[in-house]
Amino acid sequence: MRNKPHFALDFCSILARSYRLLTLAAFGVLSTPVPVPAATPDQQAEAVLLPFLDLLTSPPANEARACRLVCRVESLGDVQFADGTFPTFELALQPPGRLLLKLQTGETVVAACRDGQKAWVTPSTSPAAQDNKGAKKDLQFPPMQLPFSGKQLAILPVLLEVQDKGSAPLDGTTCRVLDVRTRPEISRLLPPEASGWSVRLWLNPEGKPVRAGVRLPKQSLVLRVDTMDFSKDLPSHVWAQPSDARVLEPGDFEKVVAHLLGGSRQGADGK
Repeated sequence: MRNKPHFALDFCSILARSYRLLTLAAFGVLSTPVPVPAATPDQQAEAVLLPFLDLLTSPPANEARACRLVCRVESLGDVQFADGTFPTFELALQPPGRLLLKLQTGETVVAACRDGQKAWVTPSTSPAAQDNKGAKKDLQFPPMQLPFSGKQLAILPVLLEVQDKGSAPLDGTTCRVLDVRTRPEISRLLPPEASGWSVRLWLNPEGKPVRAGVRLPKQSLVLRVDTMDFSKDLPSHVWAQPSDARVLEPGDFEKVVAHLLGGSRQGADGK
C-alpha cells in the first residue's frame, strides 16, 4: 500500500495527463446538492466533486455509472453572451468509453460523440468538423477512467485548495461562492500546461451548485446548470450516429472537443 503523499501525486498526475478528464472533473462540480446544513468550504467542495469523479473510478463507490448535464453558457472562451441568448450546452458521460458534447446557439446545433473506439461530429459542414485535419490515423482512444476505486477518492482533500469567497447575488438569490483549485504544493510538481485549472462555484441556499466558472489551461467557460441526472446507464439513442455526421479519428475528436469548449482563458470567473 503506497503512502498518501505518493498516492495523491499519482492521482493528480492522472488527472493532469488528459484535458478531457480535467474538463469532465470540472463539470463534476455541478453534480448534486450539498448536504444541508452545509459544513466547511472544503466539505462542500468535496460533496459536489465526489459523485462525478466517482463515475471515473474502477469500481465506483456508488451505483451511478452515467450522468447527463444540461446547462446554459454565459461565456465560452472570450465570447460573452447576453442574458436571454445563452447557448445550451449538454454533456453525457458513461465511462469508460462514451462521451457526448452538444452546443446549441440559436438554431445551430453542433455535437461531438465518442462511442468506444468510434467518434463522430455533426453537422459535417460545421467549423468544428472542418478544424480536424492532420490527425494521426493509428491512435486509440484511452479509457476515461482513473485507476482507483471510488473509496480511494477519500484522498481528494489532500489535493485540493478551497477558498470561501463569501456570498454574491444570482437571479435574486444569495449564493455562497467557493474557489477550488489544486493545492500549490501539488501544482508545482505538475507540467505548466496542467497546473492552471480552477473552478468557481455558486451554491444556492439549499447547497446546490447553480453556476460554475471553469478555467483550464486551454479552455474556459461559465455555466448556469439546469439539469444534472445520474443513472446506471444512458439510452442507446444518446450515442446514435446521425446520417449527416462526419466520422472522426481519435486525434480529430480531441481537436473538435477543444473547438467546442473554446480556446481562451478569459472570462472564466463569471465576473
